Amino acid sequence: MGLAGCATIHRQPFTETQQAEATIPGVPQARFWADAPGAARLMAPVYAGANGERSMLALSGGSDNGAYGAGLLNGWTKAGTRPEFAVVTGVSTGALIAPFAFLGPDQDATLEQLFTTISAKNIYRNRFPLAIPLSPSIASTKPLARMISEVMTDALIDRIAAEHARGRRLFVGTANLDAQRMVIWNMGAIAASKAPGRYGLFRQVLLASSAIPAFFPPVMIKAQANGREVSEMHVDGGTTAQILTLPDQAIVAGQLPSALNRLHLYMIVNNKLNGEFHLVRPRTVPIASQAISLNLRRSAGSTVALSYLYAKAHGVDFNLSFIDKDYPRSEKSLFDTEMMRTLFAYGRKLGETGTFWAKRPPDKDE
Repeated sequence: MGLAGCATIHRQPFTETQQAEATIPGVPQARFWADAPGAARLMAPVYAGANGERSMLALSGGSDNGAYGAGLLNGWTKAGTRPEFAVVTGVSTGALIAPFAFLGPDQDATLEQLFTTISAKNIYRNRFPLAIPLSPSIASTKPLARMISEVMTDALIDRIAAEHARGRRLFVGTANLDAQRMVIWNMGAIAASKAPGRYGLFRQVLLASSAIPAFFPPVMIKAQANGREVSEMHVDGGTTAQILTLPDQAIVAGQLPSALNRLHLYMIVNNKLNGEFHLVRPRTVPIASQAISLNLRRSAGSTVALSYLYAKAHGVDFNLSFIDKDYPRSEKSLFDTEMMRTLFAYGRKLGETGTFWAKRPPDKDE
């Protein structure tokens, strides 16, 4: 009973109205709802590259499959064609990659270290079995929180603030469980703020975006509504969307913000988009695992397809990369170091060839 009590989250109830009014103290522009009418405008960068063109990089979720995206970025650098992105977005494992991709090629070594040297013990620690029923999750993510603090230093966050001042934008998605809505966090605005807790908040958001519900504990982020503290519950952004380009509402509305004209869109999906045959063992865990995998893959596929149609209608240069369906399926445990090294090398080799971008989503029979 004592062990279970130690893991319990305590917070005061609040209303939907208070949630709607809640802001982050000292950082009024810290975040916005993904389904808000002005979300696309808030994502538009000021920065423009040569000839007024802009590049946007969107990194998907995928757990340990993030090794693919990390390797691809390393190879892309070696190919010599990687642009400076005006906008970078990340969800789940893509959120952990995003700040380093945003800062540029000098962070490639950090990405390689993160996805080729760690194992499950660096990410989570299973709770004592008797404590699980009264705990917010099966595992604790204290190891992951510690790793994020070690690699995402104050100095790197200050560099992100400097790039934000240049007009570049970095966004990370989380899911607010109470509101049942996706939240887009303006990480550059957080970094550039003078709020005393900006460094801690920056790391908290990264941890929250990777917090798989029930398996990992939610991250409680403190906000204020009319002077009253509101303790918000945030989890993996992949719960609402596996990848973030423009908000769905903006895509459906069919309007492209003027600041995103002449846009090159690069989407890295840290997963397979095509269906693959796998004989499922008739047991609870394999059945649940396969069902969740199917749901996530379909979610990613829908967002990719919608983004493609939007890009085609508005003259956006569409580029997509994902793990090929013929890449061997891993039967190893989550965050297996050798598996991630192999996937990282696969992504890096593709990146070095310079031919890893598809100009349209795969057909279901491709």
